[in-house]
Parts: sequence; structure tokens; C-alpha cells
Amino acid sequence: MSISRLKLGSVLLPVMMAFALPVGAADTPFGVTLPNPNIPGYNFPEPEPVILGWVNNQPAKSSNIYLHGWGLWTSLNMPSGQSAFGLKNAPVYLTWKSKQELEALTVESVAANGEKAAKQKPAPRQLSLGPVSQHLKFGIRTTLDKAVKAATSTAAEAAPVPAPANGTTPTTPDAKVFETVSYSPDASQWILQGGLFKLSTFKALYAQNQKEIPVFPNTAVSLKPVYKVISKNGGHLINGRYYAMPAWPGTPEVTQTIIDDGFPEESWNAGCVYVDIQNKGPSAAKGTDASCKVPTPDSTYGLGDFVNIPVTADNLPQLKVDGLDVAVGDTLILVAMHVTSREIAEWTWQTFFWTPDPANPPTPSDKAVAAARPLGQLKGAPAHYAASFAYQMIAPNQPVDGGNNVGKPVIGYNPYLESGFNGAVFGVKVPVIDPTTKVAWVGQVGVQTNCMTCHAMATVAMAPGAQNYYTTNFWIGRNDPLYNGTVQADFLWSIADVVGSQQAKQNN
Repeated sequence: MSISRLKLGSVLLPVMMAFALPVGAADTPFGVTLPNPNIPGYNFPEPEPVILGWVNNQPAKSSNIYLHGWGLWTSLNMPSGQSAFGLKNAPVYLTWKSKQELEALTVESVAANGEKAAKQKPAPRQLSLGPVSQHLKFGIRTTLDKAVKAATSTAAEAAPVPAPANGTTPTTPDAKVFETVSYSPDASQWILQGGLFKLSTFKALYAQNQKEIPVFPNTAVSLKPVYKVISKNGGHLINGRYYAMPAWPGTPEVTQTIIDDGFPEESWNAGCVYVDIQNKGPSAAKGTDASCKVPTPDSTYGLGDFVNIPVTADNLPQLKVDGLDVAVGDTLILVAMHVTSREIAEWTWQTFFWTPDPANPPTPSDKAVAAARPLGQLKGAPAHYAASFAYQMIAPNQPVDGGNNVGKPVIGYNPYLESGFNGAVFGVKVPVIDPTTKVAWVGQVGVQTNCMTCHAMATVAMAPGAQNYYTTNFWIGRNDPLYNGTVQADFLWSIADVVGSQQAKQNN
């Protein structure tokens, strides 16, 4: 897809065509644009024909895709030269605007133009779920509990790890995480200048028989960082020092129990890892504690093994605005991040998650993905993460329209985001037929998903009876009947959620 494919209505065309951000522009009020990480062979934005060449002519998980995904990750975590969240020279991604900040700016814009702003107040961060999943609460989840953490620190020797004192009761590992959304500077400006956080914009598009919003520029990037909160007063510390959290065991065999209940952190069976909050640097650890009872040197990590943010009096107000329940003295650690770029019509999809031994990560990553890390440029805490990629829905790759579901599924998900989703979360499940065996595969749950497939259904339902759904893994064309009565949000659930929330308030 491109702007030339979209028959823009007269209401939006002058605004969207007037917007242009030079590639390589430095800092803007919306944050720092992606820097060049100087990785041989990496280019951003990569021309769409080049990426489609990788996808169409190579294996679904090719070395070029690995290099590109790791290049994006490296750029996002490079020092920005700006302060953000109380951190001097913060990672680039932390300088970007959050969904909440753009909602607030949208409200200001609406008010300035004389529209009713009361119904468009920024809401707390929301979980991107379609109508079929209303039984899951927005915000911090219940079955899929989530909380906060993020940023970089200095290196230091890990302190010796004493066992808990006699009589100490092992703590319950912290299974909560918190997810946020942020956008690159040009993506933020596209949203604001196009009014893409306003229901009125979608109504105008639908009235003009437009099937989708004006598509983003090829430099646009959207992120979903996921954090845990290490609370100094929390209940997950051993001896007031060692924070316990579950370790991801790898993709499980899908059982009826997982179809019914999902595979949330509470169910992970790989033991625990611990974070020594007194060690601000990295550790030499690579293992886990199968018992989840006693920290050992091989299962205890430093804060420097994570991108992390200490909560201070200076950054507390900003964290509160972003919906975080934190206090001064807490620390946020980054455990996962979805990263998507609009370099191709269906966006590129890469997701990253923290892992104890980054050279030997569990599925949905693998050793080949880990070996592709550009360790000459990717250093410190950001190198302690694993990756999974989804640049196509199934293999062989299908066209944007006119394809079919004959092939093999390409799985791409994040343990901290999708593993807890059970079968009830997904409203559409389409069989993928193996071309050799003719056997049908049907994705049922979160560990059988593909980011591209699910985000293809990011829409706002405009007509009576129309709906949007979370989906698992199959090919879906942009002209599928599932889109009837909707306006497509260019693969961004965050936009669909903001506008859908306004729509729900208006209808109540």
C-alpha cells in the first residue's frame, strides 16, 4: 500500500500531503529520529522492493531479515544526546511521544478548533483487544497481569549472592508487566496532523467510502515497550534485595489447558531469575533457579543486564502521566518490546524479549537469530535480549491482495505480550493448508500468532454489525470481507483503540 493507492478525500488530502519530514532529521519536539548504527549491510528506511525480495526469495527467517531487525533494535537503544525520564543521554526510544501524550495533544488541537474536547480526554493505556475479547479488562491485566520497567545503566562487578537468611520465606515471583505505546517523531506528527486519534476523522473517511486511513510514511516506527516494576516496598524481594520473576521456558506444546487458560507468566515452568537491586551493573549469570526459592550466582542478574529506569522525584510525574503505579526508589526494567516499521505495506514486525542467556535463547527465538546480533554495535544491556521476526504471514509469502492460505504458518509473538492469550481472545481463525501434506493447521492461542496477521485487523467498526478482532496466524488480504463496514488503521491497534474508545463513550 502507498498513498497513491488511497483515494484521499478532500477533507484530509491537503493536510496529509503538506506533511513531510526529511529522512535523517535530528531532534524534534517529538523526539530523536533513528540514528545510523553503522552496521554493515543495514539501511533504514530500506526500499520496499528490497525487503520484499528477502521475503519472497529467501526462507521466512532469513539472515537479511535478522540483520534488519537487529539494526532497528540497535538504533532504538543508542544514546540520544537528550534527557528523558530523568536519564541523561537516554536511549533514543525513550525520547519518543507516548500514546497518552499524543492523545493530550489531540485534545488540545480539538479544543483549539472549537470541537467538543470533553469526550476525547486521554484515557489510561489500553490493551489492544477487539470486541470478542471484552471479558479481558483494559489497562493492567487480570489473567494476563502486567506492570513496568526501562533504560540503561553502568557496568560493575556483580556482588556475591548470599542465600536468604534462615527462616526467610521464598517470595512469590512477580508475574505482572505493564505495556506502553510510543511513536517515532514522523509517526507522531502524521497522527496529529492527520487527526488520526479523532473519531471525527474516521467518520469523514467512512462517509467518503475510504477503506483505510492515509498510510504512514516509510520512516514511521511504532513501539510497544513492556516493563516490570521492581518496588522497594514490593512483595517480590528476597532479603529486601533480590527481585524474583518467572523465566520464560520457550514455546509450549498447545494443550486443551492452554486453549482454555492461555500460558500466562504464572504458568511458566522454567523456574525463576533474580535481579540484585544493589548491583547497578551487569552480571556473569546465564541460568535460572528451577526451585524459585534461593538466588544463586548463576540465576542472579544485575540491573545493568536490563534496559532500566530508576524512579526519581524528577521523572515520577511523567511516569504517572503514562499510567504507571510507581514510587520514588522503584526501578523499571524493560522485559519486552514490539517494534514495527512502515517500510513495507504490511509493516515489518520484530519483537524483543529479555532472556537469561542471549546467545542461546528459547523459542520463539533461536541460536541463528542470536548469532545475527551486531555485537560490534549492539553493546551492554540491549544485547541481553532475544528476538523473533514476522515479515510475512505464511510461507510462501502472499501478495497484499489476491493470495491464499496454502503454505506454512510463520510464527512471531512475544512471551510477555501474547503467551497469556487463550482461545477465546481470537475472533477469527482460518486454516493454513500445508501444500505437501494437505493437512490444515489452525492457530488457536497466543503462542501460535503472527504480529502481521493480528495487526492487519486493526480497524474501527463504523457500520452496524461490523467488528474488529484479534487473529492468530493466517494470510488475510486487504480487501477481505472481514473489513466490510470498517476503516482500517494501517496495522496500528493503538489508533484503533483510541478511536474505538471515543466511539464507545459516544454510544453510551
